[in-house]
Amino acid sequence: MELNTVRISGLLREWKTARSSPAGVVHRELILEHRSRQLLAGQQREVRALVIVKVTGAGLAAEVDRFQPGDRITVSGLLAQASHHDTQQLLIHAQAIERFE
Repeated sequence: MELNTVRISGLLREWKTARSSPAGVVHRELILEHRSRQLLAGQQREVRALVIVKVTGAGLAAEVDRFQPGDRITVSGLLAQASHHDTQQLLIHAQAIERFE
């Protein structure tokens, strides 16, 4: 089995309104703004990224409802295509989201 695990932190920039699939599953998308300095090839590098995070399921969606834009969060999850039609863009399917100071 292949490995697909992501853990990233940053600011919750915005979230889209929750919606439900025809099967009744709650979905919500967040935008995470990541900024850090990372060591790459022996050099410090400024890293910036806006990352789409997809939240699936009522439990995790309810947890996210308590967050506000500007909150610092850590997202753990897996990478996947943004859609069946867009095979170039990736997003993170959240498995856990934590707020931190």
